[in-house]
Amino acid sequence: MAGASSANPPGHSQPAAAQQPLLLEPDLLLDQSQRPNEQDDTSDVSNCSPTPLPLKQIFVLCLMRLTEPISFTVIFPFINKMIEDLNIVPRTQVGTYAGVIESLFALSQFSTVLFWGRLSDRIGRKPVLLTGLTGLSIGIIAFGLQRTFVGLVIARSFAGAMNGNIAVVKSSMAEITDESNKARAFPLLPLCWAFGLMIGPAIGGYTAEPARQYPNSIFAKYPFFSTYPYFVPCLLAGLFNLLAVVLGTLYLEETLPSKLIKAQKRSAELSRDDSLETQERPNPAEGAQSLKDLLTSYLVTLLISFGFMALENSAWMAIVPLFSYTRVEDGGLGLTLDQIGMTLSSNGVVALVVQSVLFPILHRRLGVVRLHRISRLSSPIAFCGLPMVRVISLLYPNKSTATTASIIGMIVIISIKSIGNMTIVCMTLLINDSAPNPASLGSINGLGQSVSSFARAISPFLVGKLFSISLAAAKSPNRSLIENNLIWYYLILVSNLTISLFSIRIPIKPKKVQKMGCKQ
Repeated sequence: MAGASSANPPGHSQPAAAQQPLLLEPDLLLDQSQRPNEQDDTSDVSNCSPTPLPLKQIFVLCLMRLTEPISFTVIFPFINKMIEDLNIVPRTQVGTYAGVIESLFALSQFSTVLFWGRLSDRIGRKPVLLTGLTGLSIGIIAFGLQRTFVGLVIARSFAGAMNGNIAVVKSSMAEITDESNKARAFPLLPLCWAFGLMIGPAIGGYTAEPARQYPNSIFAKYPFFSTYPYFVPCLLAGLFNLLAVVLGTLYLEETLPSKLIKAQKRSAELSRDDSLETQERPNPAEGAQSLKDLLTSYLVTLLISFGFMALENSAWMAIVPLFSYTRVEDGGLGLTLDQIGMTLSSNGVVALVVQSVLFPILHRRLGVVRLHRISRLSSPIAFCGLPMVRVISLLYPNKSTATTASIIGMIVIISIKSIGNMTIVCMTLLINDSAPNPASLGSINGLGQSVSSFARAISPFLVGKLFSISLAAAKSPNRSLIENNLIWYYLILVSNLTISLFSIRIPIKPKKVQKMGCKQ
């Protein structure tokens, strides 16, 4: 592989088939004693000289990755207030209806993401990415103009259905990296997600209801911003998508192997350099496989683990703003929209250090499976910590002091949970490495994102419903300890199931990684 690698010009990626490592195989589910001569996954790339990353392509892909969490989370600080403003449900039922709106994005995404992934395997990554970003922009801007619950449902569903980009972005990232540099490239994707979790809630918290929040600004002079108080944050989120569309159109290169084959063939015919064509061109026979062939027992195990992880993470993303917004007398923290945005945005600061500095170091020392297991331990701690924040805040009789304690407590708990997000990178690497060939990456990632989207679709609704039940039970004269804390029992149970499932079914020592793309 060294020769193939050196044949590429500096700053350019190798052809996808020469880069994509086939790390893990279905028989990993065999007992350790049945797999002789295996080595830990920490020793496979230690002697590789990393291939230079194609920075321009990675920048565009990261920008495209950034747009989804911004569009997904921009509504979180104000969605409960938005539902309350509609005056369609009692105050204690706001969480249930907000959970429906939050779930619709992922539910619609679940229904289309596999289609987008399979389509990208046929027509290319770039057109699918640009189409999805354009649709997402339209959907989120339209969301800010809705004044009925049905309108919110339609706009949110459209945005989710058009956005199958994460599976395609992961496929493109895998196709422009190799075994020697993927541990540097893939942490950038959850880092972008974390930045989106920082930017989206900040936009939603600080720009929602601008006429009320900033009475001396230009927003207070125009009735439009009072009539549509949530348009500004949705517009800003939509503009992020349009920026990614423009840069993607101008600078993103196609990475699909079959498209590269055609380009290399045309170049070879012009130059008559048949030897170079033979050396670098992927095997055309290695096309995308059927879903039946892709669904090996090992991949199914990964997908189940990935689904539980998504169920837990989406539950976290739903409960934090809901718990923060709910009035103190109703069982929450009673934070304002801008305070909620600030606490949610703290996630990005921690994630910057964790994903860019801590993950590469721990990945080299522990390997992907051990790191995944250790990182998962942060979730039960974080879920147990949420109700404790309220308990501590109630110790302060002064409202201002209690609010400050709540904000500090939430930032600490969110930071603990953010450390555990290294599991997202680990699972992404494992799923990518289960692909039988590069041409199946879109389908593999489409399957993974379908499972994730389904979990994200049901989790916010469940969280909202269970939280409403807990609030109602707390006010009942016949309340029980179980009903009063039902939401917290559920969250802790899900986080522990996620840890147990992965620890039992995924072995620590996978087969030795092929050193694809390493410069010896």
